[in-house]
Amino acid sequence: MRIGFGLLVATCAIAQTPSPELRIEAIDAGSVFYVRNASKQPLTAFLIELVGYPGSRYSYWYDDPAEPIAPGKEKRIQVTNMIVGAAPDYVKVQAAVYADGSRAGAEVKVKQLLERRREVLETTRELIAMLGKNATAAELKEWGATLKPPAKSVVEEAAAELERRPASEVLQRLHASERALAAAKPQ
Repeated sequence: MRIGFGLLVATCAIAQTPSPELRIEAIDAGSVFYVRNASKQPLTAFLIELVGYPGSRYSYWYDDPAEPIAPGKEKRIQVTNMIVGAAPDYVKVQAAVYADGSRAGAEVKVKQLLERRREVLETTRELIAMLGKNATAAELKEWGATLKPPAKSVVEEAAAELERRPASEVLQRLHASERALAAAKPQ
C-alpha cells in the first residue's frame, strides 16, 4: 500500500508541472517555434530537440531567468533550421524549468539544462572579472575560441557587444545576467 501511495504522490507532483506547449511553423529559410507556458509559474528555461529523426540532430536551448515567459503567454522564436519546420512531429520540448524551481520533462535533460545554466553563470562571472581588468574585445574573442558551447557563445556575444558599446554598458548587462542566473531556482 505504501508503494502505491508513493507512486500516486510522485505522479501527482509530475502532473502539476506541465511541459510548455510547442507549435512549429515552417517559413522561408527557417522555422518558427511558438512556445506557450502552460504552467502557473513563469517559464525560465527549456530545451527543444529533434527526437528520432533519421540522420539529423537539433537542439535549441533557452535559459533566461531575467525574462521568463509568463503563465499562459507564448514566445515566438525564429530559427534558421528548416528540418524542424518540415518534420514538426519529431520536435519535442525535452525539459523545462520554472521560476519556483519546478521542472518538467526527462530528468536527464533537466539536469543538462541546469548544468548549462551553471556553466553560463561561471563564464559570466569570469567575463565580469576580465572586463574589470580592462580586457579588450580581441582578448575575449581569443579566449572564446578555446571554449565549447554554451560558454563560447556567452564570451563571443560579450566580445561583439564590447565592439559596439562601452565596457561599462557591457559590464552592466553582465552583472544583471549574473544576478538573475545566481538567483534562479533550482541551484
